[in-house]
Amino acid sequence: MKFFYLIFSLLIFFTGCSKGDESNPVNNETNATGFVRGNLNGANWYSNKITTSKSNNTRIVKATQELLNHPKFSSSIMELRISLSSAGRFGIGEDEPGFAYAIKAYYRLVSRSGTEDEYYKAYFDNISFMTINRISDKDLDATFNFNARTDDSTKTVSLTGGSVIIDY
Repeated sequence: MKFFYLIFSLLIFFTGCSKGDESNPVNNETNATGFVRGNLNGANWYSNKITTSKSNNTRIVKATQELLNHPKFSSSIMELRISLSSAGRFGIGEDEPGFAYAIKAYYRLVSRSGTEDEYYKAYFDNISFMTINRISDKDLDATFNFNARTDDSTKTVSLTGGSVIIDY
C-alpha cells in the first residue's frame, strides 16, 4: 500500500509541473501618457512610447525611442525602477557593499539584428540623482540625471536634464 501512495504522489507531482509555466504569468504593464525626455550624450532623447507597471513596492517605467534612421539600432529603452512612495531627492545606482539604492536606471540599445544589444546600468558616482516632485498610484513627476556604463565599463552614456511627467 505504501508503494501505491509513493507512485500516486510522484504522479501528481510530475503532472502538476509544466515546463511552459511562467513564475509570474500576470503582465500588469500598462501604457502611460506624458513624456520621458532628456539629453543623452548631448543629443535630445524623447520617448515615443511609455509603459509602466508595479511589482511589490517598485514602480517600473519603460520609455522607448524608435531610431528610424540608425544603421545598427532600431530603438533605445530607458527603464526607471523606483522603490519609493514619497517626494525628495535620491541617488540612482546599483547596490554595492554598504549602499542600497531605492532608484535604479537602465539604458538599452536594441540592435536591428537582435543579437548585438547594448545594456547600460546607472551608477551613483555622486552624479546620478532623481528629484521626485510627485509620485502616486496614478502619476509621476520627477527630474533626473545619471551616468551609466556597460558591465565591462568600456562604453558609457550620460543623461542630463532628464524629466518624466506621466499619468498611468
